[in-house]
This record gives sequence, structure tokens and C-alpha cells, in this order.
Amino acid sequence: MGIRELRATPHPVGHRIDLTWSSGPADGFPGVRVVRREGTHPTRPDDGVQVAHGVGIGAASDTGLRGETVYYYALFPFAGDPPTFADGPPVRASALATASYDFAGLMYGLLPAIYRRYDATALPPPDAPLDPIDRGRGVLRRYLELPGSVLDQLYSLARSTLARHDPDRVDERQLASLAQWIGWRTDHGLSVRAQRKEVRFAPEVYHVVGTVAGVTATVRRVTHRSSRVKEYLHNVARTNEPERLNLWAAVRNADGRPEDTELVSVNFAHDGRPAHARDLDGADLVLFHTYRRHGWDIWSKRRTAAGWAPSEPVVDRPGPDKDPAVARQGDRLWLFWNGRPPAAGDAPDPNRPWQLFVRTRDADGWSDIAVYDQSETDRRNPAVAVDGDDGLWLFWREWSGSQWVVRYNRHDGTDWQLDPAATLPTDADVDDDLIALFHPTDAARPLWLFWSHRETVADSGGQRRWSIAGRVKAGLDPAATDWSPPFAVPKAAPTDHDRDPAPLPVGDDLALYWASTRSGAWGLVRAELDVATTTWGAVEPLEDTPGTERGPLPVDLGDDRTLLLFRSNRPLEHLRGAPLRDVRYSGSTTVRSADRAKLDLAGTFDDVLTYTYDTRGLPRDGRTLAARDAVGVFLGPETTPAGEPTRPGAEQPARLDGVLPEALPVGVRAVVIPS
Repeated sequence: MGIRELRATPHPVGHRIDLTWSSGPADGFPGVRVVRREGTHPTRPDDGVQVAHGVGIGAASDTGLRGETVYYYALFPFAGDPPTFADGPPVRASALATASYDFAGLMYGLLPAIYRRYDATALPPPDAPLDPIDRGRGVLRRYLELPGSVLDQLYSLARSTLARHDPDRVDERQLASLAQWIGWRTDHGLSVRAQRKEVRFAPEVYHVVGTVAGVTATVRRVTHRSSRVKEYLHNVARTNEPERLNLWAAVRNADGRPEDTELVSVNFAHDGRPAHARDLDGADLVLFHTYRRHGWDIWSKRRTAAGWAPSEPVVDRPGPDKDPAVARQGDRLWLFWNGRPPAAGDAPDPNRPWQLFVRTRDADGWSDIAVYDQSETDRRNPAVAVDGDDGLWLFWREWSGSQWVVRYNRHDGTDWQLDPAATLPTDADVDDDLIALFHPTDAARPLWLFWSHRETVADSGGQRRWSIAGRVKAGLDPAATDWSPPFAVPKAAPTDHDRDPAPLPVGDDLALYWASTRSGAWGLVRAELDVATTTWGAVEPLEDTPGTERGPLPVDLGDDRTLLLFRSNRPLEHLRGAPLRDVRYSGSTTVRSADRAKLDLAGTFDDVLTYTYDTRGLPRDGRTLAARDAVGVFLGPETTPAGEPTRPGAEQPARLDGVLPEALPVGVRAVVIPS
């Protein structure tokens, strides 16, 4: 049965709405169920109050309603018992229920008493066809009901205008006007409930226009889809902003799984590894170099039970100060680094060689900056370790005039024991990443030294790759030449790069962390060395991210947990009204042909590579991403609320193209990317 000409009319007596309709040709559903709701139309036969239910009916009356309230009705055709309802949208109507204010009685009471006296004696006969309420009323009283009911309706309609500013109560026919007052475009395809919600929250949406939260709210409103927004400004390569590696930390449990990974500092750096020592009060003290306006400085972070404290400068002066190495000897901290000494006017002299500088810290604070050795010799990459006898070992690379050599000395707590410092055998190249470790449980191999060096790859046309090597000292006598021959850390392939070694004792054995390109990108790996048999275990990848991971430094926290410090250009995750992946601090990550993991992310939300800006003069057709004015909107799965229309996926980008410019800053365009 086709329902046509549905009308909902408020009854003059008030608190009642009458519905009438006509039926078209039979279509197998002869029955009708009338359902009523407040605020929006019913969407299902059980979504509201049932007003009427029957076969062959064409009218219904809804009584006992609240005055000055809009009621919404839907008619659902059905067949059978129990009923089977027809598919498709229901027929809908709405009306304002008026209230009874008894204006007829008020006018009757204002008449002279003689009129009322004679009217009370002229009652209708008991069998008159009148409503029961009129059987005790005279002709005059019944006559006044005609203008009185109209005045009741007029007064009720006038009172209903008080709710026209309330989006929760206003009639659906006035919602568009209410939205127009605040400049909101009404989507008439939505349910009345959704339209009310849009008008109510429109001021909040206006507050976030031009932000990621505003874009995601607009996408959900138009398409019922979640979305992630990416600003492609940061995917445009900048020659003056190299890949930026920020300081991160991950606490790893006994199984090697990261329990918590967090950003430690966004102070600018593109190289170097952090240094760690236990502070005098037991806190974790981390030092790193970062670039400031006047050059490279040494800064520090402290980690306590309350978390990471703000960064503080330790070496803050003009010129380059880099590659810190720190160790605790008793109640004194030693800090070494390499830098160029300042010349006249506190400006560094670029013609002078790099030197080693030192500061110590005790209960009175940091000492003044001093030079380890005043000779004009180029010294780089200090590395320190404290042995079981509380002796401080200092290693560094030094230019001998023909090659780089590794020299070392030991401080017994009073003075340096060697004069001049000792030199390691020159049977291995040491190019960078020097690091030392004291093994507390291996008396036969107490002191370990690792480094990185470049070696030529066979059959590669002279190409060179980074590799890791090390050697062991058999005793703690600095004057004894009891160093083992150098050994190599196995590589996955000769064409891989392995750098940044960082050892950590694991019982009687040793775990080595380092950065490797074996997976295509620079990532962190770990392998254990069986010291007794000098056998390396399987190499385990650590941080599984598409970013660059460099400079690992493991720290034993006890309870079989490890604090892993490292540098990474991974994006930051924010939740400011909407999920946001912040890559402002990642710098320019250039394309590397061997890095398949990053290349496979091209065009996706997780793409971290940077590309040349599109300068070919192509029209801005909404699909060009590598540009400073592009914002990618990645649509998620549809989550249409009950009762709301489903937006076909093919239509959604076109619908968004007409709406998203209102949520974006001027000069920014959105590129809609379906899931």
C-alpha cells in the first residue's frame, strides 16, 4: 500500500495532533504503523511511541501531548501478524502540538452575571450529539469555544516562538533559518537530529577552522568517515634543513620488547650519539650535542622517577663542542668532548685543530672548562669507562701526522698515570664512533673497545662501506700492551653500512647495539656475543619504524630492563582535537634507492620521504601532493550513525571538494585520498 498525502494537524482543543493520509494501489503491505518521536523522525518501527497500528486505516489521533512541542511522525507499511515491514524510507510528517489556555472560559467569565445565569438554564437535552464536556454548557458558552479555541492556538503558537533560538526544540522547518543566522550551510540530507547537532556545535567548529581538528570534523560531518590529515609542506625537501635526528628513549623489558617509547628532546642534531652516566643523586644523566645559533653546544637531560626534566646547557659558548663522553668515578662526574678552542674575542679559530675538553662535577657543581692536553694536535671522539678499581679510562682518536691513531690514558682518582699517553696498535683503521666498556664479571677481558671504520667492497668499483670492529684488553694495567688483535662484527652483506656500536654487559656475555642499513634504511639492531666462544648470536631488529634510527646507547636499569637511548627522525604523535603526525622536527629525509621500506610508503599517510617541489607549472588539480600548499586527507572506514544516509564512496571526494575549502586556511588545498 502506497501512503500519500500525509498531513499532521494540531487539534484546536490542544494537546492533540490528528494525522490523515490516503492509500495508493495495493503493493502487498496493507497495514500501517504510526510512530512518534520528539526532536527527530523515527527511523524504525520500534524507534519511538506507537500511535496507531492497523490494516485499512487512514487516520490517527495522538493525544495527551505536551503543548508548544514539535512532534515527528513516521508511517511504516506492514503485512502479516507478526508484522513484516516494507523496505525503504518511511513517510514522515511533523506538527506543533498546541496547548489549551481556556480563553473561552476566560471570556465567558468576563461577561455580566445575568448572561451567565440565563445561559446556565439553557442547557442542551441529554440526547444531543455533543461532546461530553459540552453537555453541561449553555449555548453562549459553547459559542465562545469557537473564538476561544482559535485564541488558544494563537497564544500557543506565539509562546512556541520562544524556542526558536534553541536548536534542540525549534521546528525542523526553522532549523535552516537558525543555521543561516550563523552562516552555517544546512545539509538537508541528514536527519533532523543530525541537523540540530550541527547547528549546536557550529560555533565550536568555527573555532577550529584552519586546523587539523576542523578538517577532520568537516570530513566526518559530510561523509561519516574518520580521517587523518597530513600537511605535505613537510614532505617537500629543504636544502637548508638536513635530516634531523631527535633524542628518543625506549624502556625494554626482559623479552626485548619496548614497554614505552617517548621523545626526550627535539633539540636540533643530525649526528652523534648520546652519553649516559648515573648522576650523583642516582638519576639518569644524558648528555648530547645540539646546534644553537652560535654553534654546537653540549646539553643535558635528567631522568628521575617523575620522568624527564627539561634540557639544560652544560657547555654553552661560541664554536663547535660535540661528541660528549661521560662517566662517574666515585663521587665525581667526568665529561669529555671535542671542540675547537676559542681565539680572540671568544670566536673559534677554524684553522686550529680540534682538541679534547674536560669538565668535572661534584657536590659543588661543574668545574671550569679545561683542555686535556695543550698540544696543537688534532684530537676527536673521546670515549670513557670506569673499571672495577675506580680507575677512569679515556680513549680518543688523534692525528699522528700520517694517520689517525687511538690513544688512551688512565686516571687513578688523583692523576693521569701515563705521560705520554699510550697508543693502540695501528693494525686497524679507526674512523669514528669510538666507545669503551668495562665488563665487571670478566677478569680475563675487562676492557672492551669498539669503533667504526670504512672498508672497500670487493667488485664494487671502489665503493666503501662502514663496518664495526673491536678489541679487548686482558688487564687493567695501562702500561701493559695486552690488547687483543682487532675482530670484526659480522655483517649481513658487504654492501651494508654498520655504525654506532654500543656494548652492554649481559651476565658473563656481551650485547652489542648498533645502527645498520641491512633492512634498507638506517635502523637499530642488537646481537649477543658469547664471550667464552667468541660466537655472535642472531641479529635482532629493534625499533620497527619507517624513520631513520641512529646512535643507540643501552643503559641497564636493573630488573632485567634496559633503557635504550637513540636518535631518530620519526614523527611526533599529537592529539589536539584530532590525531596529528608532526614531522616538523624530522628534517628532509631524501630518497635512497635501496630503502624499499620507505619507498613502498610513497603516497601513503606514513610516507616520511621528502621530494622536490613541483615547479613544472602544472595546474593545481587537487592531486599534486609534493607542494607546500597541499594537505592530504586520508579517509578511514565509514561509520554511518543509525538513521543517517549512507554516502556512496565514489561521491565522497566530490562532496568534500566543495566543503573542505571552508575548513582550510586561504591558499591551502586539500587532496582527498580514499582508504
